[in-house]
Amino acid sequence: MQEVVGEPNSETFIELIEQHGDISRYRLRPVTGKKHQLRLHMAALGVPILNDKSYPELQSERGDDFTAPLQLLAKTIAFEDPFSGERRFFQSDRDLEL
Repeated sequence: MQEVVGEPNSETFIELIEQHGDISRYRLRPVTGKKHQLRLHMAALGVPILNDKSYPELQSERGDDFTAPLQLLAKTIAFEDPFSGERRFFQSDRDLEL
C-alpha cells in the first residue's frame, strides 16, 4: 500500500486525544475500509503507529515478537449487518499502554 498523487480512495478522521512526550494518542475514525489504511495515513502524516514494522519503512522480518505489539486498538466498532440489516456494535475493555 502506498500514497500516490491523485484523487484519494480512502478517508480517515483523525483526532489528537493526548500527548506524553514524544508519544501521542489519536482517535481514528475510518470512513472507508482499505487495507492498511490507518497505518498508511498516520505514517503519511509523520506520526506512524507505535511499533509498526511496515510503515513508514518496511523492516526486516524477525519472526513473531510479542514484546512490542502494534499499538493499534479497535476500541469500538459499529456496522449494519449485511445479512440481517441489524445495527451491530462492539466495544473493547482493553487499553493501549503508553
